[in-house]
Amino acid sequence: MSQLVLDRNARLLLQAKAHHLDPVVLLGGNGLTEAVIKEVDRALTAHGLIKVKVPSDDREERTAIFEELADKLGAAKITQIGKLLVLFRPIPEKEKTEETPKVKKAAPAAARKTGAKARNNRKRLTEMIQNKEAKSLPWAKTVKKGKTPKGQVKAVGAKGKTLGSRLASKNKGISEE
Repeated sequence: MSQLVLDRNARLLLQAKAHHLDPVVLLGGNGLTEAVIKEVDRALTAHGLIKVKVPSDDREERTAIFEELADKLGAAKITQIGKLLVLFRPIPEKEKTEETPKVKKAAPAAARKTGAKARNNRKRLTEMIQNKEAKSLPWAKTVKKGKTPKGQVKAVGAKGKTLGSRLASKNKGISEE
């Protein structure tokens, strides 16, 4: 394969996108082997834009590796900065082997109206307090009767905060001071 050639603006854009990337492939002491080429090919197929780190101190050797990778894999050379090489190859489109029918998802169940849970909790607490069932509950000592605009009783804790079912269960150990 021959390497992909991009215009200057495309290379600069890809170089900017590659800035925050970490190297995906690290060459070892054996240099450029078939296994490394396969791994770079896999990474290009998965990501499209990758960085490769070459440990060699010889600049000419790094440049030769860069050229060889781009030629063998049909990738574009974006930039070479020190020991980092940046390669780009467009991600291939996935082939559709079978047309699968699109299944529509069921419409979500009717959502609760805002405040329905709190309203139900208030009604339950009101009934408990009016029926004097709450007196037997451990947190009932902290409950004060207060009227809401709809005439319901609201459970108020020792510090004046409204108690819901969750808070009431958390405040089981609180007693009147």
